[in-house]
Amino acid sequence: MNTFKLPVGIQPIHIKHDRVDIFQPQVTSYTPPAAKQKMNRAISDSLNKLMKDQGYGHPQTELTGGFDLKNNQQGVLSLTLTVYSYSGGAHGLTFTRGLTFNSLTGKQYILGDLFKKNSNYKERINILIKQQLQERGLTNDLLVPYSGITDAQSFYIADLTLVIIFDVYSLLPYVYGTIYFPLSLYSLQDIINDEGPFGKMFS
Repeated sequence: MNTFKLPVGIQPIHIKHDRVDIFQPQVTSYTPPAAKQKMNRAISDSLNKLMKDQGYGHPQTELTGGFDLKNNQQGVLSLTLTVYSYSGGAHGLTFTRGLTFNSLTGKQYILGDLFKKNSNYKERINILIKQQLQERGLTNDLLVPYSGITDAQSFYIADLTLVIIFDVYSLLPYVYGTIYFPLSLYSLQDIINDEGPFGKMFS
């Protein structure tokens, strides 16, 4: 058996010091050393940016957070990092970032990597999200008209589902928190990149 086909080993690192209490995932095993290094660097960089964006270092800001594994099979690792910040007042803010990797090479995927080149994946995804906004009764509560996903859109994958992530306040009021739009892979199957993570999942 090729051990690199197994789910990668994940170990939490507890980051705890002044006003910070966060668990960070670290890839430990069942992947080539170079791939492990690339993934851990990308995870660390993403978490550091998330902490900075949430006010890390501000004397009145407390940060707590952790991670969730979403997919760890077929050479695809997908997870989310979540950081909650509180600086006083009525409530704090929670932000989530999705990270998806080829666990055999360490390559981090962006959303466009999931689909065939020159496909209309943004338009297709936007149509599905607009449908969900209507079906979930959220259209009237939008803070701004829905303008669509971006090249740097945060997402994760779970089995054969693509989940698009929107931060609190980016679309809807605070009460809705982070908004997730789960999209069945079968609704996008004709434009899936066979060399991307969903191609691996199908095979």
